[in-house]
Amino acid sequence: MKNGLHDLETARKHYSEMRNLIIRHRGGSRDERTLEKLGDLSRKAAAAIDDSACKRLLSAVDGCGADLFSESGHLKWAQTPVSGADFLRLKILRELDAFHARLLQLQFEATRNEAARLGANMRRIRRSSG
Repeated sequence: MKNGLHDLETARKHYSEMRNLIIRHRGGSRDERTLEKLGDLSRKAAAAIDDSACKRLLSAVDGCGADLFSESGHLKWAQTPVSGADFLRLKILRELDAFHARLLQLQFEATRNEAARLGANMRRIRRSSG
């Protein structure tokens, strides 16, 4: 299982790129290039972090992206007065922000575990030298 800070930083970089992609591209029409880019970033982010919650969130992003960047998949998401494309963009951004929050949680846990390990080592050193 990958849990190094480098992997978290890689996932965070891909999160930022996905978020910018969704902000820059309105969707609501067939856009295979943007969909492919979103899928590529999502796969890279998932590969950087071995966490089921992260993978579930990224899977939701992929599913919504497929509808957002299709000819008509976005239409089923329309809700008066919001277009299906706008609804999907907001939904994807929420999923991405939840993914980012999970990355922060994983980073906190890794830092806490490292601090506990260092503390245990310090106690062991003090006992053996005392």
